[in-house]
Amino acid sequence: MKLPLSARGALVAAKIPLYRAFRRYGEPRLPPLAMSFVVTDRCNSLCKTCNIGRRFIEDPSVAEGELTLEEYTRVFSSLARPMWVTFSGGEPFMRADFPEIVARLAELVRPAVINIPTNATLVRGTTRGVEKILGRLGETRLVVNVSLDGVGEEHDRVRGFDGNFALAERTLAELRALDDPRLTLGVNTVLSRFNIEHADELFDYVLGVVRPDSYVVELAQIRPEYHNQDDVIAPDPVLASRAIDSFLAKSEKHARRGVSRLVEAFRQKYYADVKRELRSPVGHECYSAFATCSVTAHGQVWSNTQRADPMGDLRDFDLDFRALWRSRQAEQARAKIRAERCHCETSNVAYSNTLMNPRALPEVLYHFVGSALH
Repeated sequence: MKLPLSARGALVAAKIPLYRAFRRYGEPRLPPLAMSFVVTDRCNSLCKTCNIGRRFIEDPSVAEGELTLEEYTRVFSSLARPMWVTFSGGEPFMRADFPEIVARLAELVRPAVINIPTNATLVRGTTRGVEKILGRLGETRLVVNVSLDGVGEEHDRVRGFDGNFALAERTLAELRALDDPRLTLGVNTVLSRFNIEHADELFDYVLGVVRPDSYVVELAQIRPEYHNQDDVIAPDPVLASRAIDSFLAKSEKHARRGVSRLVEAFRQKYYADVKRELRSPVGHECYSAFATCSVTAHGQVWSNTQRADPMGDLRDFDLDFRALWRSRQAEQARAKIRAERCHCETSNVAYSNTLMNPRALPEVLYHFVGSALH
């Protein structure tokens, strides 16, 4: 039986004390609430903040040996029912079977939300892929986030792809024309030292011209999955903090209702935490490997894509996620996380951390009520 989203949310809320016990005592070993799957190392962009595309273009063999469609099907069959699943890359739509991968997860796992970020360079492939997914989505909600890191040639410069901005505009228009109530059309912006001085122009364009259903702004991050550990990409902290304030001020008139408004409240808490970390890094209690995890294109399970604590290889567990989740290596990753204060800035992980922290929820409620009054 398919539960309404509100009922599933109530079930999640009831499990919060159990997840806290899982983190503190090791039991009960609950399945993750949110998961991300990196489905491919293929990418056709040469972004200044990420080296996935550069690595693939220099050596296409890095994409060999990725999990196959049938392997994904077996993995999905071993999952419980996470609320939120993200599929990313690389550029996920460069996999010909990507829409089928997502469709099978929707049918077998039936999460509340599936999220897909895309560089929007493959207009026809992306639109047709989303149409196919919607045809087999059931009642799951689909969020497609188009990356926009600048306006016009500025976007092309940051993304390392001439003509990307025009292609993104076409992709946004064609996805909007699908007009499906289950589809949330979003935009995602990464602020880095390469575009921070043009942030206001970008915010005005996205909020005033594109007017997406959802708009997420994040700071550029060093992550093992991006192969950018030796790069200098972070924006100036003062400029970044000002940009976040500007974004929030410009976004106020676009407040959401219902579930979307609640999501916006969690995002406001996320932005407040990012600003605090910019001023003085203090760390926080992390629920990666407890409430969230990430699966690489080759089947390795990580705590998340920023920490990358190895929890095991799905192929070593006969593609049985539940067996891996309860393994000794997974417990070793959790022990490491318990012992440390985390500074992860990944938004999906941050939302789970906020949900599990009773002291953080009043701030979320404050933003939720403030949005309603506004």
